[in-house]
Amino acid sequence: MVSRAHYAGRITYITRRGQRLAAIVPVELAEAIERAEDASDVAAAREALDRIDAGDTPIALAELRSELGL
Repeated sequence: MVSRAHYAGRITYITRRGQRLAAIVPVELAEAIERAEDASDVAAAREALDRIDAGDTPIALAELRSELGL
């Protein structure tokens, strides 16, 4: 399985009773996903800071949890 991911660049799914539970992916794909997630997080943080700079009031974590019922 690992060789197929590494050498052939193939995704191998691990299943139980026909349900996909996990996947073995080429490291390049995993790293690309991590980079995309990091870029998305940075964009969201910049957007939040821009809203604060524009005058929006930040919400305290406790208040947010209360509003969401958490």
